[in-house]
Amino acid sequence: MGELADRVAGLEREVADAQEALQLVERVDEEIEAAVEVVESVYERITNLAWELDGEIADHNYMEVERCSYELRGLIADQELLRAIDTIGLCTALRSGGPLPASSIESRMHGLKDIHPSHPTLTQEELDREFKAALHRAEQTWNEIYDDGAWDSEDERSNHLADHLHEARQEAVSARADRAGRSLIKLCDHLAETVWPEVTAAARAADLERAARGLKEAFLAAETAPALYKLYEVNLSIKYESAPYSLGGVGEQLMAFESWLGLQNEE
Repeated sequence: MGELADRVAGLEREVADAQEALQLVERVDEEIEAAVEVVESVYERITNLAWELDGEIADHNYMEVERCSYELRGLIADQELLRAIDTIGLCTALRSGGPLPASSIESRMHGLKDIHPSHPTLTQEELDREFKAALHRAEQTWNEIYDDGAWDSEDERSNHLADHLHEARQEAVSARADRAGRSLIKLCDHLAETVWPEVTAAARAADLERAARGLKEAFLAAETAPALYKLYEVNLSIKYESAPYSLGGVGEQLMAFESWLGLQNEE
């Protein structure tokens, strides 16, 4: 009986050890899944920012557009995100019995020098070229439609052309500001649809090198968001100077503030 009791006790210890090991594996799996969810959640946060930007740009709410641009940059540089990917690498190694990661995801990113960003870019020079091209097209259109030699006088012809070009200029100024603002939305779309699926897939596979490359590309793209906002701000200011009321409620607030400043300076 003593030998049998020892065998039963040994089996009970083995079962207990197996249950403890199973619980440990389950906890590791839970840690991995929670970390993956952190990575995956960035996609939704980027798409939400794109929707938010769309509304704020339509309302000319430049302060909120600025906030969104810095929030976008912060999403990719977030330490919680980097810790989540480190957690995935570490827990996957523990679960599989493989070697532990030699370096953090942040160190891997810093070591990458051959990343060639593919994110959309925009410059003031591009915007100005498009602006001039729009004015040129407007003048060509006027010539094709109205310059038929049927004017009663040169003054009448010149005034009509001037009115047409003035309207075209206002439209081009507005389009330039809108294009600058929407460049931020395009950046969000690029990150959400092109870059982040690669980062998420790499994280799920615990492929740290691949994840680092995707994160580095995302980081380089998101870093441009504040500069794109500045581009928007400059061109929105030009739009305001050209036609204050075209900014709706924001334009009215700015005009009221300028009037108040004027009164303060007179006192």
